[in-house]
Amino acid sequence: MLKKVSRLDYFTLQVFIGLVELKSGSAVAERLRTTQSKVSRSLTCLREVLEDELFIRQQYGFEPNQVALTIYPMVQTIVEQFDKIVAATIDKGAEPYQLSVATYEQWSLMAMNCVHNTCHCIEGGVSINIQPWTDKINQRLCQGKVDCSISTEPIDHPMINNYKLGDITHFFIVTRRGHPLLSSTDPMTELFNYHIALVNTHLQEQEPHPIERYARSKKIDIHVALKSPSLRMLVDHVSHSNDVALLSSAMSMTYFENRDDVDYLDVSKIWLQTSGLEKESYYLHCHKSIKPELVNCLRNLLTKKLNEMQAHCDEAAQERIANPA
Repeated sequence: MLKKVSRLDYFTLQVFIGLVELKSGSAVAERLRTTQSKVSRSLTCLREVLEDELFIRQQYGFEPNQVALTIYPMVQTIVEQFDKIVAATIDKGAEPYQLSVATYEQWSLMAMNCVHNTCHCIEGGVSINIQPWTDKINQRLCQGKVDCSISTEPIDHPMINNYKLGDITHFFIVTRRGHPLLSSTDPMTELFNYHIALVNTHLQEQEPHPIERYARSKKIDIHVALKSPSLRMLVDHVSHSNDVALLSSAMSMTYFENRDDVDYLDVSKIWLQTSGLEKESYYLHCHKSIKPELVNCLRNLLTKKLNEMQAHCDEAAQERIANPA
């Protein structure tokens, strides 16, 4: 048995930990920057040495059996000791924890860049690797190839935990300076007299925007000039045309608030009081392999940021009422 155990090297133990946490051979290969064939060979070695299957293949990947769950904390301890040996021989501080997060443009710009300066729950801090939102993000997240994401829909998967960050409470019509709609007494009705630029977060799926579904239900003609996941592109477009952009969330305000070529209407109250217009929320999705203390820290930081931006929008609305242009 001792001769067999000597086959369990550092890499093989890392593969074991990865399979328990990620439940996917391809995700483990990506984490360890190796090939799936090497991961498979390490799994075969583990099974031969320990004389147990360790993992049961399920529809979504590998599920650790009771033996694997029993020895998991022991293997973690061994690998941590290996890491400490290496760290003791290297004259440098702890490296930041690399956290990959996929989200919409407005979140990546405003919230994510501050996390590595604020999160102190992990030794060495946290470095955020921002990835753009694509149609494949949910799949990559479930496979453990992305650590976290933010979207408006919970993800139903056994490897994902969903945390509500807050409701989307603010809505804006953005136009070029001097646009006739800015002086309208009923902007949400007259909005449909113009071509509209909309945010498209579903990309290839081509799902209709909430305002499109609303118009369809009310039999209102709607003319969509442009759809884009880029808020910057939408604001640039309306800045030199007669089209109008409809943007949601306090997180979008930074894209137009301080520009001198566009203006905006805060239609939040109208939107929230209008029957048939959808109300959405933001959710943080985390793969179950992420350390709980990091998840809690990230969740609290992002909720705080959303609340701060919503409060800023409310203050800006009060100031515009008190000091109309």
